[in-house]
Amino acid sequence: MSTIACDTPRSTLDETAWRALCRTAAEHAQHGCGLSYDHYVTLFSSEIDTHASRLPDDQRVQALEIAAQEWDYATPAERQETQDWNAANGYCSHGIELGCCPAGCGS
Repeated sequence: MSTIACDTPRSTLDETAWRALCRTAAEHAQHGCGLSYDHYVTLFSSEIDTHASRLPDDQRVQALEIAAQEWDYATPAERQETQDWNAANGYCSHGIELGCCPAGCGS
């Protein structure tokens, strides 16, 4: 995936380019999540974190807000909270009940 739009410092966020990058990241996450919402959020958010880290600080906040509002981006702390809840309630890291995960979690 190209990151050209995010690698060039600008005075304002190129929202069109950022949304295109988010759409592509969401498509990648959807294809790899195995229909697990928790896993989709992890895949999407991790990819967004990588791209957002290349943005200037003043643009990063806006970029992450767009990703959260339009594609369910979750911060690392929010993702950890979900993982902790899953582990405490009988779900694997993919958000699927232990023993039912197609990746073999809990088998």
